[in-house]
Amino acid sequence: VGDGITNDAPAIQKAIDECTKTGGRGVLPSGKTFYASSIVLKSNVELYLEKGSVLKAHSDLDTYLNPNNEPVDYDADIIDAGVVQKPPYAFIYAKDADNISIAGQGVIDGNAYAFVERWSQYYVNSELYPRPTLIYVEHCNHITFRDVTMRKAPFWTLHPAGCDDVLIKDIRILNDLDMANSDGIDPDHCSNVRISGCHITCGDDCICMKATIGNMKYGPTENVIVSDCTLISTSAAIKIGTEGTGDFRNILIQDCIVSRSNRGISVQIRDQGNVENVSFRNIMIETRRFADTWWGCAEPIAIS
Repeated sequence: VGDGITNDAPAIQKAIDECTKTGGRGVLPSGKTFYASSIVLKSNVELYLEKGSVLKAHSDLDTYLNPNNEPVDYDADIIDAGVVQKPPYAFIYAKDADNISIAGQGVIDGNAYAFVERWSQYYVNSELYPRPTLIYVEHCNHITFRDVTMRKAPFWTLHPAGCDDVLIKDIRILNDLDMANSDGIDPDHCSNVRISGCHITCGDDCICMKATIGNMKYGPTENVIVSDCTLISTSAAIKIGTEGTGDFRNILIQDCIVSRSNRGISVQIRDQGNVENVSFRNIMIETRRFADTWWGCAEPIAIS
């Protein structure tokens, strides 16, 4: 319907299910806001958002897909509740789906303020952990994210896990700087990843290599190139670790500009993971102290 009120997820899902039979593209036309609960991408399908279209996440968490098919214990510790496990809720989800892509110059809106409340002038958070991941794709190979704008993610924005051959190019991630945990791009146990030409502004890390305990079966995060990105963060603009249970190796980060960030480059290995063969070069870094509710003290480089 595209009226911003009706739940369009069944219609969008039907189109995706049809496309996967032979391979194809599901198009969200311009000039409409498609309000939807969880959507599952499938092999050989491109979800294409025309310029001027908006795909907006539903505000009712009960309509979201639970990738784990397990009850979520909101009284548990944050870690136990799934921050380092597989996310318990995802707006756009795929598993074992090869040759998928999300493209076009439309907008994916996470409807973040449906899940949080303001705690201070500089900090928006919630007792609800974890909130929905905007895009979570697991064990999907030869996948592409191109040109789209992602905004107002209530939790991590783009989280590929256990994926091989990942291209992320020319996307914009426009999350509010006071939104806790709204990471930009989190490659997790992924290999052969290329991230280029992106502009990311978010509360929490802009680009963060992960190796979470929930996806340990997928091996290290390795063979990653990040280039030509502009990054603004109230945590670290470029980061390796926290949730670093596995290993990180063969990573090249170059030709980026970091501005107005609480930290520039951060390597934090607090678990049993290892880091090797990483190169940072030709990166301009401007830091600032944002607020004491955020991690970092304006360090250009922080290693622990």
